[in-house]
Amino acid sequence: MDTELKPAEGCDEGDDCARAKRRDKEATKSALLEAAVETFAARGFDGATTKEVAARAGVNEGLIQRYFAHGDVGGKAGLLQAILGGLCGARLTACRMAPAADSPETEIAYFLKHEVEQAQSNRDLLRVMLSRALVDPALGQSMKQHYAATRIPFLIDRLRPHQAEGRLDRAVDLKTLAETVSVFAYGIGFMQQLVFAEDKAHLDALVASTAATLVRGAAA
Repeated sequence: MDTELKPAEGCDEGDDCARAKRRDKEATKSALLEAAVETFAARGFDGATTKEVAARAGVNEGLIQRYFAHGDVGGKAGLLQAILGGLCGARLTACRMAPAADSPETEIAYFLKHEVEQAQSNRDLLRVMLSRALVDPALGQSMKQHYAATRIPFLIDRLRPHQAEGRLDRAVDLKTLAETVSVFAYGIGFMQQLVFAEDKAHLDALVASTAATLVRGAAA
């Protein structure tokens, strides 16, 4: 029998019990995802096992397939897909909490800096995801879709008032500009920071110069 994190004993059938069971299910899924992040970061994708993930979470291994299998994707791949969704959601929430900037250059610099910081804080997991995406087209597509549905629209929304107020050329396609910014975010956050191990001062200079150059090309 699958072992979950159980609701309190004595739970009667009804709305309260149903809510308790839903909370229990979400707590179990959360525990599995947290354990998966730790396991992937420590072992890499190939070295990780669903058995270790379940053991870290303190639940039955069979629950991984129950909760994270979608179509042909399940097991470790299903966990990684779920982690990707949660990570993108958390990043978007953090982005939205940032105050609006008074110039498009500052707005882009804020975005780049945030992405660089997130790459650093999730460096081990990011390495796993990127290396896995090279051999797993489904994961690569999921990464593309999550990014297109989260950070790109967010940045467009932040840049639109600057265009309306004449600080960006009205002929500039904001979607293309936002996608270009995201490319530089990857280059600085992953390549320059994690692969080349550049120091913070160099990264900050790259962020500032990139933002200035992009806005100069898009200015009215």
